[in-house]
Amino acid sequence: MHLDCDANLAAVMKAKNHALIFFALCSLCWGCTGPHGGSGAEPLPRLSAAEQQRLQTLLFAAEDAFAKDHLGFPVQGSALQLFRSVLLIDPNNTAAHRGLEQIVERYLALAIDAAKQGNGSTAQSMLKRGSLIDPAHPSIAAAAEFVAAMDKSARKTVVVQGLSPAGLSRTIDRLLVDASATCRFVIAAANDAKARMLYQALRAGFLRNQYQHRPRAATMISTPERLERVCTYEPD
Repeated sequence: MHLDCDANLAAVMKAKNHALIFFALCSLCWGCTGPHGGSGAEPLPRLSAAEQQRLQTLLFAAEDAFAKDHLGFPVQGSALQLFRSVLLIDPNNTAAHRGLEQIVERYLALAIDAAKQGNGSTAQSMLKRGSLIDPAHPSIAAAAEFVAAMDKSARKTVVVQGLSPAGLSRTIDRLLVDASATCRFVIAAANDAKARMLYQALRAGFLRNQYQHRPRAATMISTPERLERVCTYEPD
């Protein structure tokens, strides 16, 4: 009889030990995954109706600022400030993240345009602004390389406003002396019609001087009307 009691007591103790181990394991799992079996990350709180309305208001204002090229400066009311305000409320907001990407891309486009016009300081400033928003943006390196190449270019500008057709032809011929295949041209004119006319005159100059390719030219609305030759230095 004494042996049976000892056996029963040992069985009970063994069962209790198993129960304690099971409880401990359950407690560990509960602490890792939470009561609903999640990954342990706190779920983002649902936005209230007021917060959703605020998001829409900010997004509309940000898109309007971007359309007006009010990108980052002045800061107040800029697209950059407004998109960032959206992310303070909703960190995963897709439209706001895409808006920041578009601001970077716009700054890079402005940097390239400034470089084409020979304004190196503005080009560098636009590059810096884009890089500060997203240093890892995949287009920054290519834009920076283009701006650097334009900074190392040889430039020659001639004013063509008011020239007769014969005078324009002579001026273009002088501009094309020693022009290599790396040379690009910038055409500044008062309107699109005059820019097209100057491009045709430049193309005629290429044919007249027996160049075997068409001129690569960018146009801009500006006065006085002029042609600029930009030739990139080639490595030795």
